[in-house]
Amino acid sequence: MNEAQRQALLEQLRPVQLPDVSAWPAPGWWLVMACLLLLTFLLYRRYQRYRATRWLREARDELRRIRRQVQHQPVRTMLADCSRLARRVLLASHGREAVASLHGEAWLQALDQVCQRPLFAGGVGRLLESGPYQRTSQLSQDDLESLFDAIEELIGAAGRYTVRKPRS
Repeated sequence: MNEAQRQALLEQLRPVQLPDVSAWPAPGWWLVMACLLLLTFLLYRRYQRYRATRWLREARDELRRIRRQVQHQPVRTMLADCSRLARRVLLASHGREAVASLHGEAWLQALDQVCQRPLFAGGVGRLLESGPYQRTSQLSQDDLESLFDAIEELIGAAGRYTVRKPRS
């Protein structure tokens, strides 16, 4: 094949037609964007859950603080602190309207309802009702530990029991 024939064959070839540049990103970039959106959504949901359970972490921290002060505070003060903590847990899980007016036996039964067993109205939880107001308290260390365990169970149960407020 001589040079003239080769040149004639090359002239018969058409130029290469490159496709137009698309305004849409390549499929890989769509996948990257979808992954970023999913990651953003999951992080946002995790942050929402973290904020929604803040009161549970604070209640557990408060109970730990009360437990650490067993040797340093009078029993009446600790019982009053436990009573306040139990009321705050019930307020956080049920809402102010349902809990604020409860006292006495009704309050203890509401605590039992959250725990789904009679820890308060029929157990050591009765100390929350009358203990802070008694002159001297004849409580053993076991009674206090049982009360702390009951409140710890209340906190855990309240985190699962939380009443959802209707959307308006």
